[in-house]
Amino acid sequence: MKQYLSCLFLVLSLCSFGQKVDLNHGTVQSSNYYEELDFEWVNNKIVVVVELANKPYRFILDTGASNIISKELDKQLRPTMISTMSVFDTNNTQDSLKVVSVDKLKFGNVIFEDTYTLVYDFKNSPVWGCFEVDGFIGSNMLRNSIVQIDLKNRKIRLTDNRKKLNLNRKYSSKIELMGIQSSPFVWIDIAGEERGKEQVLIDTGADGLYDLALGSFLKFRDEDIFGEIGESTGASTIGMFGSAELSKHFKLHLPSLKINRLQVADYTVITNNDDYSKIGSELLKYGFVTIDYVNKRFYIDPESEKVRADRADFGLNATLNKRKLIVGFVWDTELKGKLKYGDEIVSIDDSAVNICDIVRRKPFSDNKRDTLKLEVKDKEEGNVFEIVIQKKTAPSIIEK
Repeated sequence: MKQYLSCLFLVLSLCSFGQKVDLNHGTVQSSNYYEELDFEWVNNKIVVVVELANKPYRFILDTGASNIISKELDKQLRPTMISTMSVFDTNNTQDSLKVVSVDKLKFGNVIFEDTYTLVYDFKNSPVWGCFEVDGFIGSNMLRNSIVQIDLKNRKIRLTDNRKKLNLNRKYSSKIELMGIQSSPFVWIDIAGEERGKEQVLIDTGADGLYDLALGSFLKFRDEDIFGEIGESTGASTIGMFGSAELSKHFKLHLPSLKINRLQVADYTVITNNDDYSKIGSELLKYGFVTIDYVNKRFYIDPESEKVRADRADFGLNATLNKRKLIVGFVWDTELKGKLKYGDEIVSIDDSAVNICDIVRRKPFSDNKRDTLKLEVKDKEEGNVFEIVIQKKTAPSIIEK
């Protein structure tokens, strides 16, 4: 789960699962159903209310993940134990999680039965605990449904019959459901002087519009598609099991990104450690998004078919380490002699850093200001100093 365009702090990335337990288990009790449900929009996350054992709980709808419940819910519900499995997060950090079968989960008036679900310790997570949620709805549960997300009106439309939705096939493309949790993948078009295609995960849990895997970029690097703005050694993504290891990544200019009929010009992207690229929840800002798992179609009905991305940013990314906000990557050449990976950001515009406030609201990364004053503690010397950083527009192409 990542945001790159004007983001000082790079938040969260959800699990990718690739082991032996097939999580595509469970059924929908209803047929020919249609539900229209409200949701909250919390820091680019879709937060919905579900019902378990006749009680309401807050879940994040994340098509890049499997169903997950908290350890507390596991103790309350006592679902049937299935197995344990090894899980890799987006940083390829591995841990073992319990797999259970949740008897009944009610989403609106639709009841999902016997859904295989992972168990995760949200409460003790320095990041996920800030969202105050009890679990995730993932693609393994949604694989027999059609999900339309209307960000403008904060509505989710859930059905198993596409005729109940106003869908235009010209705005759609094919979905391929992959793996043990029916992860939805689609093809997108990328172009500079030359053109290319990439198959990407539709991940509503990811913050960005297009999150580019480092391995994918390296395959495209010899082609004249991306312009290299800069490179930096550091870390910024936070997975389910902690921060990424120190590594070199690239900040890139992509002249044209096309998702179905939506064409985004001048997009700035930073590579990440994941095994595959993603399109994330920023796509919802451009129009209705419909993921038709039943008929394997993906729709984006944009308000405008051609848009230009805002490429201005503050020239660095930040991340969490041991419950502290630190500098993750430094991209601006003027800042590289002043800031480095691991320096602690103590305050922003004279306000002390509150981790949960940053995680939930992005109080400084989504602002409209052109400058920010940071109070920074040097990781080596321990000296505290102030620095003013300025929002700049990256050159379209520095080198190819």
